[in-house]
Amino acid sequence: MTEAEAATGTAGDDQAAADWAGGHQERVRAAIGWSYLLTAGRFGSSVLVTFLLAKLLGPEEFGIVAMGTVLIMIVQTVLQQGLTAAIVQREGLTRDHVDTAFAVLAASGVLLTALTIAVAPLWAVVNREPGLAGVTIALSPMVLLQGLSIVPEALLRRDLQFRSVAIRTLLAAVLSGMLGLGLAIAGAGVWALVGQQVASAFISLVVLWLVCPWRPTGRPRFAALRELWSFSAHSANAGLGAMLSSRVDLIVTGLVFGPVATGIYRLAARLPDVVVDITVRSLQQVALPALSRLQNDRAAFAGHLARLQHLGAVVGLPVLGILAAVAGPLVRFLGPQWSGTELPLRLLCLFGAVNVYGVLLGPALQAIGQPGRLAALTWARGLIGAGVLAALGTLLGRAHPPAQAAGVAAAGVLLQLAINAVSLHVTVRRAAGASLRRFVLPTLPALVAAALAAAVPAGADRLGVGRLDPVLGLLLLGGAATLVAGGVLLVADRPLRRTVSARLRRIRASGAGLAYR
Repeated sequence: MTEAEAATGTAGDDQAAADWAGGHQERVRAAIGWSYLLTAGRFGSSVLVTFLLAKLLGPEEFGIVAMGTVLIMIVQTVLQQGLTAAIVQREGLTRDHVDTAFAVLAASGVLLTALTIAVAPLWAVVNREPGLAGVTIALSPMVLLQGLSIVPEALLRRDLQFRSVAIRTLLAAVLSGMLGLGLAIAGAGVWALVGQQVASAFISLVVLWLVCPWRPTGRPRFAALRELWSFSAHSANAGLGAMLSSRVDLIVTGLVFGPVATGIYRLAARLPDVVVDITVRSLQQVALPALSRLQNDRAAFAGHLARLQHLGAVVGLPVLGILAAVAGPLVRFLGPQWSGTELPLRLLCLFGAVNVYGVLLGPALQAIGQPGRLAALTWARGLIGAGVLAALGTLLGRAHPPAQAAGVAAAGVLLQLAINAVSLHVTVRRAAGASLRRFVLPTLPALVAAALAAAVPAGADRLGVGRLDPVLGLLLLGGAATLVAGGVLLVADRPLRRTVSARLRRIRASGAGLAYR
């Protein structure tokens, strides 16, 4: 080969690599857009349904269903066994891998559903709530439905096909919400919440199989299972730890304080959870497949992770600040049965703000093939949290349910701060080899915007806003907090300002082009 031919070949390879990188970035941007649409639609429908159901029902009904759902989530995490991450992350994925994973998960779903039904009466005894057994048994089909959903959903996520995932989730949220509201209006009580959750899982499964082109064809092969399990063993361990870490608050609250405190805590956690879902966990869904493609280039990996974190902070932290600002009128709107939920809601907004800095770290460790570190971190968070909350139960055992819920929320904030500090060091400094300043500093304008938005009620109360109709107070406080947060971001966040300016220039340019034609 001549030098000219070699140069031509190298240039061609470089151009092909550049074309692939450009195409990959475009697919990632499209996936992020659909991921946001996915959770935005779920946010709008599920929050509306949740608060309408809260107005029709009370804390005890919400608490009983939350206690039953915890057991279902534990079993679903065991069922998943880390195979989702293995399918998404593995570079050399074959049909044998996919068919084997589906066969194992379907069979395990049947067995674990039966086990859940058998354990339900014991779960009710442990929680000292007789009605919990029937609720848990009614929720148990969600385990099998999850087992049948894991593989097709993982394949769609692997290929960044979030449009299909968005369609599935939006339909399930809307249709199941309509069913739940209809049952609540008819006087079904706690069964309205149960019916909503089971219907959501069933509709999700049906739509998922309609939009996913893959169908199982082959027989399970043990060699393929061993190859998947080499990654999945650590990932499953991390998944169990993550579930314990994220649900230890509900588990311990139900065991120690009972259904009323659990219902108050669950409702107070609902909105901050959804805000984090729509802002940062939407990015989390894209982060694993996107970062996995960069696992051998640590500089590009660290840069992409920092950009994702900045985006998550910009869209997540100010919304949490606005939510904290409207906590008062929001709780008044729900009715007197939810009185006292304002403080837990504000504390859980703070918990969500802390959590914004931890959500992307798990996919980052999985993407670079270090799920063992993730497992250690999540198990530490879960076990320490269980001990702290159990001790808290002895201190607040005779307090009113809203105070009990607020205590659990405050403990969660402090614990999450400590765990996030360790997680940032392990993931950003040691695993990715990047500086913490590069990861954290770009998010400070969003943090300031959130804090100032949350402080808006302090000035508004002097003007008598707290005495207004709840809906009017919600609109006024929400509008003022939004203006404050948006103003701070546009002034202080230079990357955001550049992005907005570039988008406006493109809109003006396209408008001018249309006018010229």
